[in-house]
Formats: sequence, C-alpha cells, structure tokens
Amino acid sequence: MCQHRLQRVVEPPSGGSVRVEDLDGVLRDVSLLAFADGEPAPGDWLLVHSGYALARVDQDEATATVDELAAAGRARRMARPRAEDDREVG
Repeated sequence: MCQHRLQRVVEPPSGGSVRVEDLDGVLRDVSLLAFADGEPAPGDWLLVHSGYALARVDQDEATATVDELAAAGRARRMARPRAEDDREVG
C-alpha cells in the first residue's frame, strides 16, 4: 500500500530537493520535481509520496494532524526540539 506522509521542511531547497523531517524525527531529502506550489521554506509542511514532495499543507491542518497522531502515540518527537543525536537518513 502506498502512503502519503506529512513532513516538515528543515532546510532551504537545494539542487531540486529539500531536506525534511518526518513525524519520528528522521531526516530525508525529497525531490521537488512534482512540487508546483512555489519554493518551500523551513517550517513548511509538505505532503510527500515515494520521495517526492507533492503539496504544501496548511499550518493549522498540519498541527491538527500532528496533535491527533501524537494522541495516538505516532508522533512523539515533533513536539520537542531536535537533539544533536537524532537519527538521520540520507
């Protein structure tokens, strides 16, 4: 089953991709090839599918989603600042 994932931009775009953080705090680079909503900025929320950013997600909608997932135990890390030892995936 394919899934879209909510991810937050953590660095400005570079070379056609952008660094994002998923709800578990894992960092990834995703392609902007399918993104037609202007240039994303750090702090923006994106809908990502198979390594491609598809759309920007409204801040209120993203916050509500993260809150619901946190209540269900799925988004434990997004509410607290990043630690230096957080995992990173290339």
